[in-house]
Amino acid sequence: MNRPPVSGETRLCAVIGDPVRHSLSPRIHNAAYEALGLDRVYVALPVPAGRGAAAVRAMVDLGIDGLNVTMPHKEEAATACDVLSADASALRSVNTVVRRADGALVGDSTAGEGFLRALADAGCDPTGRRARAVPTRCARTGPAYAPRVLPARSRSSHRRYPQIGRAHV
Repeated sequence: MNRPPVSGETRLCAVIGDPVRHSLSPRIHNAAYEALGLDRVYVALPVPAGRGAAAVRAMVDLGIDGLNVTMPHKEEAATACDVLSADASALRSVNTVVRRADGALVGDSTAGEGFLRALADAGCDPTGRRARAVPTRCARTGPAYAPRVLPARSRSSHRRYPQIGRAHV
């Protein structure tokens, strides 16, 4: 299948971050859009630190359907959303923002759910188990800190081995 040529009707989605030009997300999303024959494009938009909330709010005026949000904007972007999912609200951080038809900006933190799916795919069920989250650059906004991943009593940050960067279950 081929994607229609880019036109005034083409829908736009993007990833924002600083830096972000190295992101593989545009290649991945555009390949999926083409395979599905969707009239959409996905681009990387460099947004300087401190401008994440403004970039999210601009979605409405620019007609951007969705944003993926990476560092350093995750916490700031959450403040610009009209609605937050339970995980995003608990983390005060978003990595995904969708513009609804009514213009409302809905933020979510999908890393926890993705982390749980990866564990399930690997045959690991973390239910009832304790885990040690080793923070990396994402610190408390990372997947292990999503409420559905680790209950608060199980969260334990250790900076002793920052190069590991994963939760041990």
